[in-house]
Amino acid sequence: MTILQAQDLTVRFGGLVAVNGVSFGIEPKEIIGLIGPNGAGKTTLFSMMVGLQRPTAGSMHFDGQRIDGRRPHVIARQGMTKTFQNTALFPEMTLLDNVTTAGLLRHPLREARALAVDCLDRVGLKQFADIDVDDLTFPQRALGEVARALATQPRVLLLDEVMAALTPMEMDGVIQTLRELRDRDGLTLVVVEHHMRAIMRLSERLLVLNFGKLIADGSPAEVSQNEEVIKAYLGGDHAQHH
Repeated sequence: MTILQAQDLTVRFGGLVAVNGVSFGIEPKEIIGLIGPNGAGKTTLFSMMVGLQRPTAGSMHFDGQRIDGRRPHVIARQGMTKTFQNTALFPEMTLLDNVTTAGLLRHPLREARALAVDCLDRVGLKQFADIDVDDLTFPQRALGEVARALATQPRVLLLDEVMAALTPMEMDGVIQTLRELRDRDGLTLVVVEHHMRAIMRLSERLLVLNFGKLIADGSPAEVSQNEEVIKAYLGGDHAQHH
């Protein structure tokens, strides 16, 4: 059973078509990478999936229920959550308090706090629970953002540039953690990431957007050989890796 189904999703801002008739299906427990040059429509598509942006046309079904146009907290409660670019953690709060705020979506405070500890444990940050976010390293903040998203108890987790500012070695650690979340907890992951090496290593399947259109959908090996994709990326990140 497909957990996420997009049908002809379109978003227009005045005369600009940011997302243009995009259709795809995602199976439970898949790790999907969403890639494309800057301005390809990735952020708009992500925002639409979690209710931050309404589609002009088309539909999105999550677990058989139509969700396009629903409000973000309703979609989160149904089980789909997105992390935010440039970690949107509250800097003056402890890591535990940050993650607890997300747990309040479904639970009273005491349960939310216990859940937050569990989520920090799942991403390997339990020992940093009482540290202020300001004092964490970049990788710790990235995983803290993931832990906070986990506290909403999602079945589908959308990761928006969580590996920005990380070294290749730090990225490997985050990739390992994300894979474990899928393998152990059965999460479905959809990842937007600029680092080609990271997205190629993490994803089992890639969706490629260019000028708002879906130009490829396949395994990293297939996509990296796709002429249209190579052309879209020429002079960009991708060309340097070939």
